[in-house]
Amino acid sequence: MPISNKDIERYYDAYQPIYNLFWSKTGLHYGFWYDDTKNLAEAISNTDKFVADILAVNPSDTVLDAGCGVGGTSIYIAETTGARVEGITISDVQLEIARKKALKSAAKGLLNFSKQDFTETNFKENIFSKIFGIECICHAHRKIDFLNEACRIMKPGGRIAVVDAFLAKEDLDVQEKKIYTKFIEGWVVPDLSTQDEFSQYLEQAGFGSTVFYDMTKSIKKSSDKMYYESLLSYPIIFLAFKLGITRENLSAIYQKALFDRRIAVYGVFVAEKIR
Repeated sequence: MPISNKDIERYYDAYQPIYNLFWSKTGLHYGFWYDDTKNLAEAISNTDKFVADILAVNPSDTVLDAGCGVGGTSIYIAETTGARVEGITISDVQLEIARKKALKSAAKGLLNFSKQDFTETNFKENIFSKIFGIECICHAHRKIDFLNEACRIMKPGGRIAVVDAFLAKEDLDVQEKKIYTKFIEGWVVPDLSTQDEFSQYLEQAGFGSTVFYDMTKSIKKSSDKMYYESLLSYPIIFLAFKLGITRENLSAIYQKALFDRRIAVYGVFVAEKIR
């Protein structure tokens, strides 16, 4: 069935308590595991730091967190870099949590959260010097729409980072299609771009100097953890499905095969606005 923004909004409104219970209260992303990473909280923080570092965020920046979730990355960046950060989400539940977290932050004066669609914001042109999206741009029905909007509201020479999953190839066999379909259906994702497609979209939107960092190995521990813990949380998810709260969701189970079989890769695109 076609996926609407309302479907995505309902998904996050319904599933945020489950993420809080079984994953993290600060970030919904996989996290990057390094040799000295001790736990999931550190892995999630590693992703936040990676984005801040790769974009070279500094106190003079105005940053957009597109698809900010509960605001964990926005708050991390504001607190550690001194940059002003705008976070946007289409989930009322996430927005309320992000705003409450911001009020408790030492950088609360640098933070603002609002409910907006990142493909069609109310921001003026040339506002942001840095823009990023972590595991959310996959929800765009047309990824180019997000990139066009990002280019519109970004200052010349600004930088963008997109952390997400990307298909490794276009032609999938029957088993690969099943894994991919189960992956996107549960998490209410319209589709995944291939790595090559997304690179082309960046160029079409007006970005250049594009670099891709393949971080699939760095999320392996999180992927395995998610798979095994999903077996524990499945009764709750199944009950929510049966009660009509949300759709059937087997994504946490099938995501492991998606990455283990290299049907998709997990990585970070970084680019610069050139026009």
